Amino acid sequence: MTDRAAVEQPAEAPRRPRLRDIAASTGLSIKTVSRAVRGERGVGDETRALVLAEAERLGFQPDDVAAGLRRKNQTTNTVGVTLGDVTNPFFAPMIRGIHGVAAAHQHLVLSADAENSADLERRVIGSLLAHRVAGLIIAPIGQDLRYLEQEASFGTPIVFVDSPPPGLEGQMDAVVTTNAESTREGIAMLLARGHRRIGYLGHPRSGSGALERWRGYEQALADAGVAVDPALVRTGLVTEDDATLAARDLLAQPDPPTAVFTDNNRLCVGLLLVERVVQSDLDILSFDDVPLAGLFGVSVIDSDPHEVGRVGATLLFERLVDRERPAQRVVVPAQLRVRERVRF
Repeated sequence: MTDRAAVEQPAEAPRRPRLRDIAASTGLSIKTVSRAVRGERGVGDETRALVLAEAERLGFQPDDVAAGLRRKNQTTNTVGVTLGDVTNPFFAPMIRGIHGVAAAHQHLVLSADAENSADLERRVIGSLLAHRVAGLIIAPIGQDLRYLEQEASFGTPIVFVDSPPPGLEGQMDAVVTTNAESTREGIAMLLARGHRRIGYLGHPRSGSGALERWRGYEQALADAGVAVDPALVRTGLVTEDDATLAARDLLAQPDPPTAVFTDNNRLCVGLLLVERVVQSDLDILSFDDVPLAGLFGVSVIDSDPHEVGRVGATLLFERLVDRERPAQRVVVPAQLRVRERVRF
């Protein structure tokens, strides 16, 4: 009689490469390979380069976790999280949402800051994998994360939050928000208030979120028969200081905007730091909430980062149970919260 359970059991993921695999393919001793991988002395430059190149080809990751902490599948009860910039208050509720789900599953969260750098992002992801995390949750910065395909083939669950996986769309789980649709709705609200000169302060369009918000802005103006005026647009902004300088320049024009849209909360804070803004009738719309938004009468498009983190972590633990299911894409709708401008 056929064992039905055995027949239906999915094929096991490929075995993770070990030091002995690198040693076998390079003809070097395991001790030499170990020293080269860990950056220890006593290894020539050519030998080190050979070992590191072979390690990358095989998809080897050094294991920095003590053997006594490993489970049979060589992972620990930890979840790795990489964030684009931990100084952005947007990520605080997101990481809390992740923590809540992880704690319910008795897992610890290890988080890392990519500091808006794709190169650093890749290094911190490698570091988290070296700690044998059970899975990864990534708020991506880099424009191409296809280097994670091999890690995923070893069975590591990976979930992207806030933006879909660059270069891997449809291949990995993702939690996204309604960037274009909600921005279009927000700009339409400003247009309905009578504004026709609507300024735009945007962060770099390296990720899908910034690009989608820009498209929502363009579409709302087109719907109203209003042409995009390049003189009202400032992009490539990262910090609050960037936004403050850009806003001062924007508002110093002979015909300044009567309303301004900021495509993330940090840029909105930078806008509010401009002295004349607080005392003006400028209508402000921010994508993502900011502290004291109600006091300043700032309308916000709230993408609910706590829920994005919670859903992302839920997908991760579901993936740990069922690694063979198709990739999931979950949309958490952003909510427009309209406020009246406060006069001081």
